[in-house]
Amino acid sequence: MEKFLLSLSDGFAELPNKVLRFKAIVLGLLFALTLFMVYGIFTRTVMDMTTDSFLDESDPAISALNEFRRQFGSDDSVFLVYEAKDGDVFSRESLLAVQALTDDLRYWESLDRSTYPESVDGIVLDWDELKHVRRVQSIANIRFQENQGDTLLSSLLIPSVLPESDEALAAIKARALARDDLLLAFYSADARYGAIMIQTDFGAQLVDDFESAIDAAEITLDDSFSSFESLGGFDLSFDETAVVEEINFESVNMLGYTNFHLISKTLYEKYDQQFNFYPVGNPPMMEFMMTIMNEMMMLGIVMVLIFTLLLWILFRSISAVLWPMLTIALSMAWTWGITVWIGVTVSQMISLTVLLVFAVGIADCVHVMSAYFSFRRAGEEHHIALSHSYGKTGLAILVTTITTMAGVLALTSSDLLPIKVFGLMSAFGVVMAFFFTIVLLPILLDILHPGSPDKDATFADKLGLRWLALSTGKKITIASVFLIAVFSLLGLGVGSYITLVCILTYIVVNWQKDILDYVPHIVANHPYTILAIFGTVFILCAYGTSQVRIDTNMTELTKEGSTLRVAYEIVDENMAGAQSMEIMIDTKVADGIINAQMLQAIDQLQSRIEQLYPNEVSRTNSIANIVKDTYQIMNDDDPAYYTVPESDQMISQLLYLFNSANPEDRRSLVSDDYSRSHISISAYNAGSYQYQLFFDELSVEIDQAFDELYQQFPDMEVNVTGSIALLMRMTDEVANSQFSSFTLAIGIISLIMILTLGSFQGGLMAMIPNIIPALLGFGLMGLLGIPLDTDTLLIAPLIIGIAVDDTIHFMTHYRVELARTRSITKALRSTINDVGQAVMFTTMILGLGFALLSFSDYLGMAKMGFFGSAAIFIALLCDLFLIPAMIIVFKPTFGVKDADTTINFSTTAEAS
Repeated sequence: MEKFLLSLSDGFAELPNKVLRFKAIVLGLLFALTLFMVYGIFTRTVMDMTTDSFLDESDPAISALNEFRRQFGSDDSVFLVYEAKDGDVFSRESLLAVQALTDDLRYWESLDRSTYPESVDGIVLDWDELKHVRRVQSIANIRFQENQGDTLLSSLLIPSVLPESDEALAAIKARALARDDLLLAFYSADARYGAIMIQTDFGAQLVDDFESAIDAAEITLDDSFSSFESLGGFDLSFDETAVVEEINFESVNMLGYTNFHLISKTLYEKYDQQFNFYPVGNPPMMEFMMTIMNEMMMLGIVMVLIFTLLLWILFRSISAVLWPMLTIALSMAWTWGITVWIGVTVSQMISLTVLLVFAVGIADCVHVMSAYFSFRRAGEEHHIALSHSYGKTGLAILVTTITTMAGVLALTSSDLLPIKVFGLMSAFGVVMAFFFTIVLLPILLDILHPGSPDKDATFADKLGLRWLALSTGKKITIASVFLIAVFSLLGLGVGSYITLVCILTYIVVNWQKDILDYVPHIVANHPYTILAIFGTVFILCAYGTSQVRIDTNMTELTKEGSTLRVAYEIVDENMAGAQSMEIMIDTKVADGIINAQMLQAIDQLQSRIEQLYPNEVSRTNSIANIVKDTYQIMNDDDPAYYTVPESDQMISQLLYLFNSANPEDRRSLVSDDYSRSHISISAYNAGSYQYQLFFDELSVEIDQAFDELYQQFPDMEVNVTGSIALLMRMTDEVANSQFSSFTLAIGIISLIMILTLGSFQGGLMAMIPNIIPALLGFGLMGLLGIPLDTDTLLIAPLIIGIAVDDTIHFMTHYRVELARTRSITKALRSTINDVGQAVMFTTMILGLGFALLSFSDYLGMAKMGFFGSAAIFIALLCDLFLIPAMIIVFKPTFGVKDADTTINFSTTAEAS
């Protein structure tokens, strides 16, 4: 095995010379192909950022939602809660304002657009987005039923023309507050808050190329239909064996929601003198997510600046800044470009692919650059230093590429399409990072490389020497002024972060050699203590991971006091809740809903839900409520009649009366042939864990409620659906796929390490330092009681990739040096000195870069930054202390014959 490894290392040492022979041809080809990739990125990128995209169209959750949309339209709404500044939504001023706002939303086409801004936050307002409005309901136009004689009337709750007297207004308010069916849906119990329900057609728009079968050109009527004209008409009957035509809907992307919310917000903010507004629903949430994405772009720019600054300070050369950044940028461009050229749709997970490729690319380049600069500072000529640097690092980079690629490919076992695409794109991106590091980086270093350290001191070197020449008093004064300016301009949080960056950078720049020289002595003197410390950390992390709870709550992913979080809290505390879901009931039989036993089952199910789940559900509504309400009204409003009648005929008559008085409300609850209906559930905001338990128990309640009815309606289907149900299904799938792929990735990487090191013991030793950083974030969250959300779950591949890379560099270098020197002491010291510097540099760059994400207003990203950064720094400690301690204690020789296993670092230090 050692001969094979040594020959591979020698082969990598020859690669730069071979590449440089064809430098012009390689650069020309890469330039042309890069232009092709960039053109594809800008012209062929199709991004689907919808929740629906995470599940296959055949998934039961998608099928159920599409069935609901086909029958009842979209379930996507904006629940616009408003707070009356005068404290009463039924005051004259508030009622006039809400009437005007309701009309503005309903009849927006007649508004004078010159009185509104042309753009908001740099986005041009598109009035056509309001075509998505399907229905607007508020206390200004909501109706209630009343009986006059034998006639059922549907009257406005609030008259179009308000009465002049305050007493009449008070009577209207009292009547409204007495109606339990409207309370919390359109106004709060204390009348301080009101709500406007803006129903949209998002998710229920037909695809552009959809053509109805009955409109198809090839459909014609035969000659027999001509006889009906002379007969004066014909009777119609339903063919219940007919197959309903499949209808496909357009997916809704984040930008579509955002544009709609911006124009609707422009309309209602005109009334901000009367109301404070708290919108909830997909459009306002997506608009908030767009602001988070813009924030992430700014953080990304700052992150790149920090990377650039750290590269320049650590390597003290402009080439060390330019060439790694260019190499990584081309790796990402080719990854993205090839993906879109083969026609793959990109999701929001492209950001994680970029982060992973950036992390792996930085690690590859920094290891090569660190070795190259070490050889240059040792006095070697450029081409010789280039050859030696690739001889030192090439094999390790190859192994890290294979292991990281195998790790992310494990994600392709997921049932979620975006996760699969993420796995494939990331694997390809890792290969691209390897390719450009091996092929392009030597050419770039040949074009511009640092001169002799003795003759050509860089600006950074000169600046460092000038700083060292200053007196201690001047250094303290300059540092104090700098810190005061940083904290004054950036605040406590960011100021502390910048201070930490400066302190760590100063330590690494000035004392890295001393640290790396001293590490072997610490490890040699206390190997068992070090193993005990890391063993304790591992046990705590494993225990914490067993306690972690997977729970995604969209509002709790934002900081306290954020606009979105405040809105959801107010809606949950004062109204019927910010979430909604549907129980879709399809009897498959015409008039199946007009069945006393069916409606009684629906009514009983609603009562059970409201009784058993008061913490999740605020209210329910269905056709059963309408039947009971109509039955009571037609019997002189006697509460004894607020029940579902025993007679099918009576139910049919009541629904006929209701349909005559209010056909729009009837169609929103039951299909025209009365075969389908649904139960609407208003729910409080909660996490995915609580909702998942609720859904599981709800399924049991549904089965019990309709158990006997399946004998009458054997083909009946009852499904829980709606956007929130779809979101919970997606969250559950992400959690399951991430955990399973995490386990699979660890297994695959372990196997590769065993084969590479030629030893089962070595493979196990290499994996322990990888598992600890990966478990650290999960363990800390479990110990601190912080729920694990989908965003934090998705960082696992990044942590594994970064931790594995540095560990493999360490173990591979040690394996090769052991084969060369046949001495554990010499191999270990060489590995710590040569690899240790690169590992410190990559940890500084990636760890401090990830830590910047902790300042995001989006807590999902903030947790990713904090725990990711912590894992990266723990990985450094594992590489510098844990691996050497295991080597000293277990003395692995990886099959190298006659290897000297004695440990004596003082002798080695003197010899060096």
